[in-house]
Amino acid sequence: MTIGDYIPWPFVGVTVLLVVFILVTPVLLSIGSAPGITTEAELIVDRVVGESTLHFYVRALGAAERYATIRLSLADDFGWDGTHGVPWSSLSWDSWTNETDTLELDLITGANPVAVNVTALFVSSGGSALYAGVLAFFVAGSSASGETLFAASETSGIAVPASTAVSNATLPLTILLATASTGGV
Repeated sequence: MTIGDYIPWPFVGVTVLLVVFILVTPVLLSIGSAPGITTEAELIVDRVVGESTLHFYVRALGAAERYATIRLSLADDFGWDGTHGVPWSSLSWDSWTNETDTLELDLITGANPVAVNVTALFVSSGGSALYAGVLAFFVAGSSASGETLFAASETSGIAVPASTAVSNATLPLTILLATASTGGV
């Protein structure tokens, strides 16, 4: 009787590969802190049912990646109701909110509709990456009849749902920003 009679060799091979992948993957993700999936910037949009404000959060997809700079500006008063094209060329960007050497940037606004212009720059010894997006949001309806969040993006590579019901089950809405550029150090 051999050990192969009790444990099939293909099972042993798969188990060994799985253990190797589990041990090596964290090392591959942290080598040189190069831009990658954990440094990808995301814009989180949230609204509490019945509240009159939208909450925006910009942070890394990874747990705690520090950005060299995160910039965000809002444009409002541009007459969009979510049912036709956004007048992108008529947007006037208000003052910029800038954070340096930061994990995230938060902003709350009562504007409706509101457009968001956001950039996040990640820099490390392993390289750099700039993430960006220009998006518009509009909330229609009321808390009694049900609210709908309309969204649109001017930035290619950013996918947003055209409309989302405002509820705890559907929000917050997480949007990955587009990679505008990457580079070495």
